[in-house]
Amino acid sequence: MAIATILTVLALLLVLRAWANWHDTHRTQQVNSDYTAFMAGVSQAEGIADPLERCLHYPNIPGTHWHDDSTRAYCRLRNQHSLSQAEIAALLAQGKANEVDKAFQGYLDAQLHGSPQPGVLDIAFYAAGFDHADANARKIIDQWKQQAPSSAFALTASGMQYLEAAQAARGEGWSSDLTDSQVAGMKAQLVLARKDLDQAVSLLPAITPAYGEMIYAAALSGDDAYMYQAAEAGLRVDPANFKIRVQMMNLAQPKWGGMFGGVREQRHEASALVARNPLLRMVASMPAFYSATCDCGYTPFESLKKVLAAADDNVSYSDLNDLAYVANDKDPHLAIELYSQSLRFNPTDADVLQWRAELMRKLGDANGAVQSILRMAQRFSDNNGIALALGTIYAETGHTKEAEDTYKAILLREPDTERAMALLGDLYNHAGHQPEKAKALADTLISHYPDNADGYIVRACYLMDHDLPGRYETIHYFIDHFGDRSEFRAQVAEMRTYLVKHPEKIGQE
Repeated sequence: MAIATILTVLALLLVLRAWANWHDTHRTQQVNSDYTAFMAGVSQAEGIADPLERCLHYPNIPGTHWHDDSTRAYCRLRNQHSLSQAEIAALLAQGKANEVDKAFQGYLDAQLHGSPQPGVLDIAFYAAGFDHADANARKIIDQWKQQAPSSAFALTASGMQYLEAAQAARGEGWSSDLTDSQVAGMKAQLVLARKDLDQAVSLLPAITPAYGEMIYAAALSGDDAYMYQAAEAGLRVDPANFKIRVQMMNLAQPKWGGMFGGVREQRHEASALVARNPLLRMVASMPAFYSATCDCGYTPFESLKKVLAAADDNVSYSDLNDLAYVANDKDPHLAIELYSQSLRFNPTDADVLQWRAELMRKLGDANGAVQSILRMAQRFSDNNGIALALGTIYAETGHTKEAEDTYKAILLREPDTERAMALLGDLYNHAGHQPEKAKALADTLISHYPDNADGYIVRACYLMDHDLPGRYETIHYFIDHFGDRSEFRAQVAEMRTYLVKHPEKIGQE
């Protein structure tokens, strides 16, 4: 009896192990099959010329439960036509600020009065690049304000740009880590931002994008009263406004003080308004995103479960990128799916195109990696960011001639493109084996961009590779000027290794 019992237990264990192995194998096969089918759908959708149809025909991530009405609304939002910054600049050059205002008034009317597409006005400010803290945006906005000093739209654009300048002056990190100059720079820009935003809403209380900017300005300055006042005023105009609700949800996190009743309250409010604005499902899903992307000490298994839970319902393209970053080294297939879904809504993001392609290459799909960027480079032939990503994946997959041609084409369009020169110089140093061309590019880079590291990296590489005079001087200059920056850690290590293997002699150079 005892022997029979033991044999029965052993048999049961063997059966259970066999079942577990079968289940794991079956699950792996299913995951691989789902991934293959998804990527085939992605490739098919990315071949569609019409941008809205491309987005609408994109497959959802396998196993997720996205809502079609929210997806359609987000596709329409991301492909909404509005004036570009170049078009606005052209109109202002002709003194036609009234036409710019007329267009923005049309976006506002469509947003507030029965439009099937929420967020038309909000997205127009971003599509015009007014959220960039650069000199060109500032110049165009100032021209608009000069021609139309009472334009609430020009004032909102101005406040938005000043707010981005305030964030740029502040930098990243916690408040306790900021220097006095960072704080002073931020405050100076905030004063300008609030002045213009306050004037904008006094002239046109219905201008909802201004309220979202005011909430963020209040968060930067720590002015809770101003924050709540702006939120209440904005919600009186449009209780289901996507941008305002996103700002409120972000600030409802415990780490920012649990404003607006906390994330549960904001999720409840957003969910209750989904019928009015399907985009609010992305707001309601944000707490799951926060949980998946926090630094909470999860195990890899727990982390992936959090990512999958966060991606189960509609997610914005930027949040998809953050989820993919978490999954990147734990489940590359999932990361590729997340990056692809992000590109569904923002197909010209060159960084995401490159990150996806690099993962595809690492998984053994070099051809797919190249084709995934090549399709976009052909469609957006004047986009240098995508062309740079294409050149990089060409170089990484051994297509040296194609990489060289791609970088040279960029430089034909824009001869002073610093990054293209740097990557071409790196190609000549290594895969291209043309140090004399690398030298010429390094000289040009250093001459035109003396404060950038790229030229010195190209110069140091060809000098070290061939033990040429000037190598020690270049190495010491680079380490002295860029050695404390984390992004150049690998280059510094390589140079220090060279110094160990090739000791510098007194008077040598």
